[in-house]
Amino acid sequence: MKKILQLLVLVALLPMYSATAQYAYFPQEGVITFDKTVHIKNLLKRHVTSLKDGDFQKRFIEELIPKVSETIVLKKKLSFSGQETNWEPIKETMNPIVTNLLNMGLVDYQNTAYQNIKTDEAQSSFDLAGSNIYVKDSLLNVKWKITDEYREIAGYSCRRANGVVLDSVYVVAFYTDQIPLSAGPNVMHGLPGMILGLVVPEQHFNMYATKVDFSSPVIKTNIGGKRATAMTRREMEAKMRETMGNWLSEKQLNLLLAAMQL
Repeated sequence: MKKILQLLVLVALLPMYSATAQYAYFPQEGVITFDKTVHIKNLLKRHVTSLKDGDFQKRFIEELIPKVSETIVLKKKLSFSGQETNWEPIKETMNPIVTNLLNMGLVDYQNTAYQNIKTDEAQSSFDLAGSNIYVKDSLLNVKWKITDEYREIAGYSCRRANGVVLDSVYVVAFYTDQIPLSAGPNVMHGLPGMILGLVVPEQHFNMYATKVDFSSPVIKTNIGGKRATAMTRREMEAKMRETMGNWLSEKQLNLLLAAMQL
């Protein structure tokens, strides 16, 4: 009789064990879809304040501000496998004004990126004024402070962390340890789990995961192509200052350089 009771208890507990096992599943590969919301009016106003009176570009942007919506949403996806990730835009049809702003790099650089957490490698590739910019360097240095704030994103419980990157840019991230890879959107990383939410107030954007798909993606480890000439971040910044420093203020140049890397 005692053995029968023990068997009945075990059968009754099986669904609980099954649910726990499902909850404890830690994926090693998959594809995460993100919505990047850019507060475009505020971002353009930020650019205007960084330009000098009488500057042609300042007048151009001021004329655009009434014509754009408050926000735009750009689709992105992050593929991950093992310790590697790829970041890329999802192609969409945008209105002509937004397309023009994207081409100018005033809203988003539509970059592709690769990072390898194990080997401390990060790559980023994008077009700027018809030229390809290919950056290959170590992982970004981000100083994180984990908080006790939580929120749910794409069905995952995520914990908030506040960070500083590029020496002075403040960021807020929400990560989940249910996806045990220290990575995130673009080339963000450094937390004990996958970043599913990222806010960069200086750049007037936030991005949150909308879907996590446990497929088996192919990770592209060289996003620059065979003919691309790789630069470090320091070399890229020096080149931008040399080519754009004569007609951009220091304030706007710093804003653009941060946007290129985040």
